[in-house]
Amino acid sequence: INRPTDLIDRALQLGLSGISITDHEALCGHIELNILGKKIQKEHPDFKIALGNEIYLVNTRETGQKYYHFILIAKNKLGHKALRELSSKAWLQSYSDRGMERVPTLYSELKEIVHKYPNSLIATTACLGGELSTNALLLAGAEKIGDTGLVQTAHDNIVNFVLFCKELFGEDFYIECAPGKSKEQIIVNKRLISIAKCFNVPMVIGTDAHYLKKEDRFVHKAYLNSKDGDREVDSFYEYSYLQSNEEIFENLSVCFSEQEITEMFQNSMSIYDKIETYDLTHKQTIPKVEVPNYPKTNDLIEYPTLNKMFNSDNIVERYWVNQCVQKLKEKNIFNPTYISRLEEEADIKATIGEKLETNMFNYPVTLQHYVDLFWECGSVVGAGRGSSCSGLNHYL
Repeated sequence: INRPTDLIDRALQLGLSGISITDHEALCGHIELNILGKKIQKEHPDFKIALGNEIYLVNTRETGQKYYHFILIAKNKLGHKALRELSSKAWLQSYSDRGMERVPTLYSELKEIVHKYPNSLIATTACLGGELSTNALLLAGAEKIGDTGLVQTAHDNIVNFVLFCKELFGEDFYIECAPGKSKEQIIVNKRLISIAKCFNVPMVIGTDAHYLKKEDRFVHKAYLNSKDGDREVDSFYEYSYLQSNEEIFENLSVCFSEQEITEMFQNSMSIYDKIETYDLTHKQTIPKVEVPNYPKTNDLIEYPTLNKMFNSDNIVERYWVNQCVQKLKEKNIFNPTYISRLEEEADIKATIGEKLETNMFNYPVTLQHYVDLFWECGSVVGAGRGSSCSGLNHYL
């Protein structure tokens, strides 16, 4: 239930060095946060906002399974591109299961993207909903009841999972524990530190802030109860707020020594050191499509903008003017009235393009390309917005 600006304000209020935003399979807050980060750095130059994603990591897209949580954080701009590609894959292949829309990422897809964009992502094992914590809890329970078969299964799951992550992410892989005093969290935390030591993987702390302050817990409970579908119960989120250093120490002290907790803080700062500052904002861009390469000519000399386009070094501009003039001739309206109107539209598009620092002639050409695709496959394109009717060049 956190708002991005409130979360950042609270992090600054607590004296944190930075914060990583990892919504569940959602990158929609990143632009706002990226812009906010630039403003904040003027007053707090050392404060970093890392952008990440809490994905659901699974082997298959079958229904009825557990959707394991997994944290990815972009180290740099390339890493954010990797996040966007992974998220797009997940949403394009979403499906409904147990009353909720599911957007999992496959292990094979994660591996493919990490290899495509090496050294750009940081990974952590996430909360109790993660595969490592789930199997750590399973292992502890199996040992308690003496189920040797289940012990072996949970053990093998843990080994395979950690080795996969170590091989894929190298020194950018961290085992995450949460500061909480619930029975399950204590069992898991004690297991996690032994796993971390066994595999020589650094441990970090994640407060998994689903709400802002301790006293907001019941607002969050009301939010959970307002949703349909298969959700965790309120107790699962008892400690899921943005905790202060003091609260973290208190909630972890039942599992770890002061030295171990301090070391986890230091490991978090190693993540801080890896995070680069980058800008996601950019000028408007229009997707480009392939067009025929018309030769340069000196047609319509008396119309300076159109003539300039006939001689342009830009293939799209030459295509635009040649197509429009050709259609004027085909429709028997190649006369001063329509040519003057086309000249005016060309001049307006060129002026707008200069202001936006983009080429506005790409827009109708790209639009034409996709409308043609719809028509060619037998689909229908409905009425468009105003410019598709009022623009002579769109009509042509």
